[in-house]
Amino acid sequence: MGDAIHSFFAKVASLNHLSVGRIHKKVAGLISREFQARRLEQLVPRLSEEELSVVKRAMNSKCAKRYGNDENYRKSTALEALIGYLYLAGDRDRLLEILNFSLMEYNDDCLR
Repeated sequence: MGDAIHSFFAKVASLNHLSVGRIHKKVAGLISREFQARRLEQLVPRLSEEELSVVKRAMNSKCAKRYGNDENYRKSTALEALIGYLYLAGDRDRLLEILNFSLMEYNDDCLR
């Protein structure tokens, strides 16, 4: 669920700034495991204990270990799990805060 929400938010955020082809290229970079892993690392100090618990459980889940011990994959899975958790919990303000932070670099680039 979190990966779908993250991808959708990135596409909507870029509608006014890019052509369809450029949107697809940009969003592909935003939903890459490397980009999401980097964003999660930057988010960790800003997370509540409950959010951090969700992240840790997701990183250690069987699903996250599907590709061996790929740390980027595990971290991107954790970010997506956090986004999905906030969505399902109905915490829209925090969800938007996390999504805006995770796409901050992208949004800045779109405005140039």
